[in-house]
Amino acid sequence: MKKFIKVLLIVALIIVILVIVVIAALGKMAKEKNDRYYEYTNPVGAIEKKYTPMGSSEVSSIEFKSDTAQIGRFVIYYPTELEKETRKFPVVLWANGTGSKSDTYTSFLTHLSSWGFIVVSNDDENTRTGESLNAGIDLLIKENEKSGSVLYQKIDLDNIGIGGHSQGGPAVFNMATIQPHADMIKTVYAVSATSSYHTKVFGDGWEYDISKVNVPTLLTAGTQSFDAGTATSADQESDEKAGIMQGICPLWSLEENFGLLPDVDKVYVRKTNVDHGDSYLQFDAYMTAWFRYYLMNDAEAGNAFCGDNPELLTNDHYQDFQSRKAE
Repeated sequence: MKKFIKVLLIVALIIVILVIVVIAALGKMAKEKNDRYYEYTNPVGAIEKKYTPMGSSEVSSIEFKSDTAQIGRFVIYYPTELEKETRKFPVVLWANGTGSKSDTYTSFLTHLSSWGFIVVSNDDENTRTGESLNAGIDLLIKENEKSGSVLYQKIDLDNIGIGGHSQGGPAVFNMATIQPHADMIKTVYAVSATSSYHTKVFGDGWEYDISKVNVPTLLTAGTQSFDAGTATSADQESDEKAGIMQGICPLWSLEENFGLLPDVDKVYVRKTNVDHGDSYLQFDAYMTAWFRYYLMNDAEAGNAFCGDNPELLTNDHYQDFQSRKAE
């Protein structure tokens, strides 16, 4: 009997060890997939393929503590060659989705920086008003004039773009319209931006007036249920029994915001089989191309969005593409 119990204990121990090993392996695989997410996005178009891998620049980062508790800290990613160069680098500031901090986007923002950008993030989990983006610009202005800073005279303050995911959508729209440094924004990107249906329900700084955004704007979202929902207009209330659900960023919202934007370069598009949680990763290559085009005058990158045959129009992984150049 004792021998039998001993065998059972040994078997149980082996099972526990195997479970621990499997969990550790799965955790390592998940981290690897997160860190190298760009290897799992299945690019199709030539421009998409070009901007999907890491860029040519090594990336360094530096942290700054914020005086505002809600912001917590800023993390700035920059091409390492900046430390030895005299030229200035364009900037992208990022607005987090609800409940997310800078660490959520580390791999994603490092990727963007590797393509030649200074990228600014922070730990604001409720970005909707755009205040933390504006504070980020305050920090950039300060560091650009601070002798001894690694960023001293290296920041191209004439070429600033802003991007945001989910709640970060209202954040970039509000940054570009009502925040003190709104006139410094050169281009806007919003992925899965919270629709006007939800912002009216939430109130408390969520609402935005996209008709006042006067710079080139790219709007993206996924086609799966959480992003797209089933509602076809802002007038429909979510009703589970009737099968009506207001997604975070449905097609009607993209159409509404595209129509409300004034006479600026503007684009909207959806990616198939993509939902809200990782939509910012799935659009990474085209986001990078957008910022390269408007902040670096990269004409090739612009062919994704405009011209006689824009790549997004023929890429089978995307649908509902609309593009209009300012007159």
